[in-house]
Amino acid sequence: MFCHRIVWIAVVMFSAVPGFSNDLIDPFAAKKFETREAERGDWSFQDGVASVVSDPVLYKKYSNHGPILKWAVDCSQGKTVFGMKPSGCQRVVFTLNGDGHVFRISFINPEKAMSPWQKKSKSRMIAWAEKSSKTNKGDSLQPKDFPSLGALDDKWTQVSVDIHGDMASVAIGDFRTEIQHAAMQREKAQITISFASGSLQVRDFMFQENK
Repeated sequence: MFCHRIVWIAVVMFSAVPGFSNDLIDPFAAKKFETREAERGDWSFQDGVASVVSDPVLYKKYSNHGPILKWAVDCSQGKTVFGMKPSGCQRVVFTLNGDGHVFRISFINPEKAMSPWQKKSKSRMIAWAEKSSKTNKGDSLQPKDFPSLGALDDKWTQVSVDIHGDMASVAIGDFRTEIQHAAMQREKAQITISFASGSLQVRDFMFQENK
């Protein structure tokens, strides 16, 4: 029994080391973590939870971009999982980046809109088969029953994006969908979670490379 426990602890320690087999677990135990950056807000890391309140002054300073978490990791093929609890947010955005944006999940609450055009926005996913730009807005994907941000407000929800080849399996709470798109085969080197308005808590973040 004791020997088995030692082996299990060793496996957990290795999987939590950034850069080891491109697997990544962020315990949110401290402000500094080798592959993570926390920007555009006064992020707190305590009891395994990263949290911050959106600052309107900083939002304007950063050209209407709110607080963001960034992880540098080869996430071209693999599974990203995290739990989130948005409170009063206008939007929460998960993005995989490479040469520009590659794949994005954009949760929107039009009731918290800060401009007229935002009132017409809906939660969706966006995939870019080629480099994103002002002219290449990507392909908008809105599966049936895709959850709105309002339905997730003040609740812990697990988000999972699992990429195999040109397929992505996406799970958001009880919602499930599969996407086939050329974007999934593009190289990806950064994972980000950002939001606007309100506050956001994030926990249980991990990325596991598909071997």
